[in-house]
Amino acid sequence: MDLLCAARLSCTPADHRGEAERAGELYPQEAILERIVEVPGEALRALASLRNNGIKNRAFGFLSGSLLVDCSGGSGVCRQLQAMARAGLAEGLGDFYYVPHTALNEKLLDYLPVEDEGAQQIKRPYAVSLSGISGGDPIEAFTGYVGSAGYFMWGKVEKILTKISFIPQLINKYNTQIDILIKLENKYIISIKYMDITRTVHMGFSAVNDYLRYGVDYAVLMHPYVNPGVHRSVANRLAELEISPSGYMALDLVNEILYIYRFPRHNTYLSKYISSHSQSMALRSYIESL
Repeated sequence: MDLLCAARLSCTPADHRGEAERAGELYPQEAILERIVEVPGEALRALASLRNNGIKNRAFGFLSGSLLVDCSGGSGVCRQLQAMARAGLAEGLGDFYYVPHTALNEKLLDYLPVEDEGAQQIKRPYAVSLSGISGGDPIEAFTGYVGSAGYFMWGKVEKILTKISFIPQLINKYNTQIDILIKLENKYIISIKYMDITRTVHMGFSAVNDYLRYGVDYAVLMHPYVNPGVHRSVANRLAELEISPSGYMALDLVNEILYIYRFPRHNTYLSKYISSHSQSMALRSYIESL
């Protein structure tokens, strides 16, 4: 497939699906684990910065979580990406470097000998082309597109649910509707809160906190695209709160782009709170019953 569709902002669901499958074939997790020992420490730090939206380079993304970094200027993380390419963790494509989602796996990065940079300031978002996405209701449009692509955030989509108003297994505990729930084949559960900040003063922070409390593996806050300053401010604010594991994205239906300001991190509530662990089991029981 043509990976440069990401830079042209012309990727279709088929392109996203093709990229994810290609990454799994050419850069399987097992091979990444073997190759990473050949990567110098400076390049490993750059890999962590990529995962944390901490680079200055213009970059584009895929729904799988893979990235395409612009190195036409030769600055920023380009030298480190070159070292990663030599080790088989990235791929040079003209003025760009492609980094597969398997090299950005959170569990892998957690064990690297690099300092955690999770709270660093967001430099710029990753632009993900959603060419052909429908208009209308943002939640339905986005889930329809992801369902067609078949992949989202490091995994193959198994099931997508929207606007879940009631979960019997969480009776008296389920107070905030999950707008989008995605179950991946690797068993991870991703929940997304869509909050239209053009119509309310609320940001959606409390809703995301509830999602984490429900015991999902990953939580994402999504806003309609307004302007870079607003979204950068929200992303950096998230990093300062207890809900810092949550990701942050802005959806631009007009220009058919999803801006990823923060990749989600695994839900720390699951290890901190017994109640979240038990609610997670109840939530999974509900999903399996459908």
